[in-house]
Amino acid sequence: MGRRLERGLLHPLDLLRRRMARGLAVDASDRPVRRGEQLEARVTISRPDGLGDLEVGLVCTEFYASAMSDSRGGRRRGTASATAHASWLPIPSTPGVHTVRLAVPAQAPFSYDGDVVRFTWDVVARGRRRRRLDAQARHEITVLP
Repeated sequence: MGRRLERGLLHPLDLLRRRMARGLAVDASDRPVRRGEQLEARVTISRPDGLGDLEVGLVCTEFYASAMSDSRGGRRRGTASATAHASWLPIPSTPGVHTVRLAVPAQAPFSYDGDVVRFTWDVVARGRRRRRLDAQARHEITVLP
């Protein structure tokens, strides 16, 4: 446990999702929220064209240390990720600012940055598009125990 869990780089698909989210932004208070509480998210839509069906949600991602094998049979430490929580609400795809209240489940993980595991929380606005990559805008929040 001498090495801390390295922060994972954005996946190339995440970079494409953000680039496709032009005209879509999400914001929330920077004040930490406790598990079981609600927070207010603001989604700003300036150009709804091409975004598809819009949703806003609360997503917790778990990053954890994992052993990986290289091509020579050696093992090295890597970082893997999984979705620990995700909840979504539809929003109108009309231009303007849309305010939504999102609840952090009482039994969900809290924000944590440890040696071998890390939990991050984001408020996410996404445009769901059939047979195409979703557009996505994110705002990181802190969830307290």
